[in-house]
Amino acid sequence: MKPIHYEWLDERTIILAPTGSYAYGTNTEESDKDYKGVCIPPVSYYLGLESFNEYNNSGGKNFKNTKDDVDINIIHITKFVKDAMTGVPNNIEILFLRREQYLKVTALGQRLIDNRHLFLSKAIQKKFGGYANAQIQQLKQRNKSRSGRMDLIQQYGYDTKFFMHSVRLLTSAIEILETGDFSTYRPNRGLLLDCRNGKYTFSEAVELVASLDIELKKAVEHSTLPEKPDYHAINKLLVSINTAAIAQKHDER
Repeated sequence: MKPIHYEWLDERTIILAPTGSYAYGTNTEESDKDYKGVCIPPVSYYLGLESFNEYNNSGGKNFKNTKDDVDINIIHITKFVKDAMTGVPNNIEILFLRREQYLKVTALGQRLIDNRHLFLSKAIQKKFGGYANAQIQQLKQRNKSRSGRMDLIQQYGYDTKFFMHSVRLLTSAIEILETGDFSTYRPNRGLLLDCRNGKYTFSEAVELVASLDIELKKAVEHSTLPEKPDYHAINKLLVSINTAAIAQKHDER
């Protein structure tokens, strides 16, 4: 099915940034370029019958400066905020990029970024840790069945990319819980590239992930972060951003 073309999407996107390896600093020449963004739909999507949740497309039909093989995901700000409150990694990551990594940040997008620490809580453990465990389970299952990224399996004996993602997610969660801050561009990218490039045997990989999982549990016990984000503060922020966007003069096609 051909994706729907939203004529207003480019103009009303308040944040657009790279995700994946280009965000983490682990990209290679073969890495795909993926982008994620946040948008505020026209007022008719709030007060009328029209609806919008998110936009996904390969090829960037709504954006001028992308290649045909670029994947773009643009999310309604309300959905983005709700998911970020639960600690969804991709949403947290887009708020903690380095300034120069953003392709687009409007004044309203900057307001969201300026309040990014509101989204950090102990809920990070469940989401980041859950995704990490899912990655390592896939690694174990596919190692038994000898399925997955065959180029990596043939070269290293197992799918090292699953391993790298598990380590990235776990070390990111530990960083957030211990420091109350985060850098999407990973300070341990050297370690991550070692994971990706087969420095560890399969048994060593499983052992490292298990030790990081234990470290994560200790980090959440001693963390000074709140149990969950401040609902009222975030709701107030979201209302202020949406109100400002609706007040602005845009083409409401």
